[in-house]
Amino acid sequence: MHRPRTRKLAALLACLSLTPAPTNAAELISGRCHMGFCSWFSVEEKDLAGTAKAGALFKVVLKGWQSHHPDGNYARKTPRQGGQARTSYVFCSKSKPALINRDEQGRWAAEYLPINAAFGPPGVLETATTIYFAVCHAIGAGSQTDTTDLARRFGYPEQEEEGPAETPIAQLEDILRP
Repeated sequence: MHRPRTRKLAALLACLSLTPAPTNAAELISGRCHMGFCSWFSVEEKDLAGTAKAGALFKVVLKGWQSHHPDGNYARKTPRQGGQARTSYVFCSKSKPALINRDEQGRWAAEYLPINAAFGPPGVLETATTIYFAVCHAIGAGSQTDTTDLARRFGYPEQEEEGPAETPIAQLEDILRP
């Protein structure tokens, strides 16, 4: 005869071994709303591209949208435009968190993120920071306050508010080097 704790443990282990059914639609996550527009994104694919002592590099396919709110009422739903997919990289790291994209000349550029700045990320980096938390921690960061709270909860060291501007990198693997 099984004791109640043993049965509960067996049931929990059975549930953990089940493979969830694949989903067709990725979660839609809101980015920054500013000057009558909101950005939206979904993480369609996420693959580990490399690891180092400082963190893990993920290749991600993101889809992005934008909604227009001419009256500044962001709570009111409006149609989203876009949905184009793009490939980016995210470096999940406590010491140098970054979002990596191609610049206007087609070169890779790392945008280092001030994840744990005293007042949250600057407005221009809100969506990039939300993408970072979605990829690295599978959690949406809805506001600057949420971002700061999450950064502290996950143990990120305090940083200056302004990080360096986009930094060109010759190869993606360069981010893995100390």
